[in-house]
Amino acid sequence: MQTKEMALAVLISLSLVSGTAYFLVSDEETVLSEDIVVLEDPLIQEEGHDHMDASMHNMSSGNIEQISYNPLTNGGNAEVTVADSPDGRTYAYQAGWSEFHITDVTDPYNTTVMGKYTDPNTQLLDIKYLEFSGREYVILQNQLVDPGYADPQVGEWGDPTQVSVVLVDVTDKTNPVWVDSWYDSDHPSGPHNLYTHMIDNEWYIFVANPDYEGCDIAVGEACGGVTIAHLNLQGSAARTLEGVPGSGYGHTVIKVGEYEVAWETTRGGWIYIHDMTVQTWPGDDPNDPRFGKTYVYGAYWEAGLRIFDVSDVPHPTNTPLEYGFIAGGCVVTIGTQLGCNWRAPEVGLWMEYADLDGDGSPDSGYNGNENGGRASYIHYAEPVDEMVDASHLGYPEGEMHLTILSTEVLETSVGTGMSYLLDTTKYEEVNGQVRFLPELIYDYEIPFAEDHFIPGGEEWLLFSPHNADTQIFSKTCDFQDTSHGGTWDGRIYLSSYHAGLWIVDIESLMMAGLEDGNSTDAYFDATVGYHLPHGADGQPLESAFYDFGWTPFLWAAEYHEGYTYLSCITSGLYIVQLDIDAPYATR
Repeated sequence: MQTKEMALAVLISLSLVSGTAYFLVSDEETVLSEDIVVLEDPLIQEEGHDHMDASMHNMSSGNIEQISYNPLTNGGNAEVTVADSPDGRTYAYQAGWSEFHITDVTDPYNTTVMGKYTDPNTQLLDIKYLEFSGREYVILQNQLVDPGYADPQVGEWGDPTQVSVVLVDVTDKTNPVWVDSWYDSDHPSGPHNLYTHMIDNEWYIFVANPDYEGCDIAVGEACGGVTIAHLNLQGSAARTLEGVPGSGYGHTVIKVGEYEVAWETTRGGWIYIHDMTVQTWPGDDPNDPRFGKTYVYGAYWEAGLRIFDVSDVPHPTNTPLEYGFIAGGCVVTIGTQLGCNWRAPEVGLWMEYADLDGDGSPDSGYNGNENGGRASYIHYAEPVDEMVDASHLGYPEGEMHLTILSTEVLETSVGTGMSYLLDTTKYEEVNGQVRFLPELIYDYEIPFAEDHFIPGGEEWLLFSPHNADTQIFSKTCDFQDTSHGGTWDGRIYLSSYHAGLWIVDIESLMMAGLEDGNSTDAYFDATVGYHLPHGADGQPLESAFYDFGWTPFLWAAEYHEGYTYLSCITSGLYIVQLDIDAPYATR
């Protein structure tokens, strides 16, 4: 039996806006009065339930509207990124198992697939957009994961073309054009995750390589670490440097360095880089030594959060001689240590996971109570875009820098997977180098988690968190407060595979961090709403790895200008809108 009494204990925060009080319980939805609604537990594990039947998943907290659904052209979808184009329109770029789609979402109620790019090699699990010198591009990855989705007529399984980073020009949305591919010989299984970031007017990519085979830590190789590459695009200052080729295969994506976890600070367990976010420090205090510097926030599984300083990466304008030497060495040696040895320093870490068994140690593979990584498999890391003053909540005056982490849970005996909100403001200086001192503010798990588990087998990952997005809303006279006062609201948009989208209030988690209350009550209070998209029945994928057909099965959620974009692995692209996000919509 699921715990109705626990669910009835608190209101979720959407009642602050709509004037309607929502309670989360396990029973069927029941209207108590005009202003009080009882909502069902959307995580269904009972006899006769079909995870692929869309009609069994028409569940929402009532404050999230499904705006549109586009099935695209086939199943097998992954990361989605949404961007405003110089042509005045807005597009979603959505990775898939064998292709990516470009969808015009300018009118969220009427979306149109404009083009697609088919890659005959392995899955395109990640995609990032960038614009430079009047041209638009996406950067993709191929990873040696699923031979079921590689074209057997193209190359040999394990060829470099099967495990490369791919740069595509998408200026013409109807005709994406290949620009360059790049293979890192240090990482033969290929990249899993990418991130793009501009440093002093030049684009760089950061490529997560979850690989250990053929890797020698003793000589400084990034064994499951991150490759850093400069994009020598048309208009880049690098094209004016002597000895740097301007175009052609292997000349646009140029490796310039790596970073790797400080192994001496790890504690054992399952360690590798999964996802990451890159951010130039958002604070405006010139006396802060981090002012203007750029950091990578990496999710390193049971090595937790790792922060790296990439401010001094070899740069064609800032350090042209170093750039020419390092870039040339990386090209000649195909990225190996013989001539490609610039390393970004690690400047912060956090591994204080939840202690759910109460033994005084963080739950993990090395401490016990691993439970499928419920607390310790740190899969996603994202610093919040803006710093915030939380003094109205009881925190000290001054701006705070926040970072969210989420696990990815394979199977559990109980629970669905933790997320964490960290304070990453504090630092110290050691021998002239900044060291971040992250502290936990509060954790989060789907409020019904104690009543559920992830079975494993064909139901692995079932209710686990996956990717997320965050947004800070600055309040003016036109936008009312929807949380705990102050001058801002903040929300986390968390995709959770078959559990759908969960939206979490940042201020409520911060309040919980100042109180000594019940965790489940705090999770309910911080939950703004949930939505299970259900546009079509699921179909098992022709995959040797991701062979499930559950609907929904969300890979990603991305907030953009009042709407949330959901990429469902098995059914396509959804656009939804939280009621309190509607005032921020620009179209």
